[in-house]
Amino acid sequence: MQLLPDLSEPEARTPIEATSSLELLRSVYSDPGQPITRRLRAAIAALPFEHPKLAVVASMHANEGFAAQLEAAIARSRNVIEVSASNKDSLGRS
Repeated sequence: MQLLPDLSEPEARTPIEATSSLELLRSVYSDPGQPITRRLRAAIAALPFEHPKLAVVASMHANEGFAAQLEAAIARSRNVIEVSASNKDSLGRS
């Protein structure tokens, strides 16, 4: 039974040579000698850069501006067929 704390010098670790912060995070989370909490934090920090989120990207035609596309969308929305009560009866619905 050891009653006194271990005051010996910790093992000398080889320095991590990383050229970028992402490479540093990768080396930390892949090192089994690191504590699991440190490895998890490094993995969480690296996650958005290794697996980016899906995003919606708007595509604009080079010859049309935003206003022209908006006008075209408004024109298309006017073509929506409205079903009135009399049309429902002719379709066999009540």
